[in-house]
Amino acid sequence: MTLAKDLKQGDKIIFDGTKLTVESVETSKVGKSGKAKCRIESKDESGKKKVFITQVNEEIQLQ
Repeated sequence: MTLAKDLKQGDKIIFDGTKLTVESVETSKVGKSGKAKCRIESKDESGKKKVFITQVNEEIQLQ
């Protein structure tokens, strides 16, 4: 397990039961919601692009 903010391009993760390869990670500063967020772009094994937004301190499972 690793924090969302520590992910790097090329990392292999499991998110919602799907194996993904990280393409890019963008972080934002604390906003009105009071939490910093990460926008993670990734591709699954078939090459389909997936984008999700999560808090920077959320733990993500590595493969």
